[in-house]
Amino acid sequence: METEAFSRPASLKIWHAGPEQFFPAEPEQFASLREAIAAAADTLAVPGSQPWIVTDEGELLPPNWIRSQLH
Repeated sequence: METEAFSRPASLKIWHAGPEQFFPAEPEQFASLREAIAAAADTLAVPGSQPWIVTDEGELLPPNWIRSQLH
């Protein structure tokens, strides 16, 4: 991924293993991919939550990719 991609907008969607499934119903929008990663990091600690990020270019970034960016 290009370094400049981290400055572009991204959205965050949280999948839950429980009855909520998706919460919130609409993805949360962020001004940059960096901001979306930071918000997703908070949800990784919640059991049953799986954050997924969609970049401005439409690339789907799974929880494992998000975790790899936190190290």
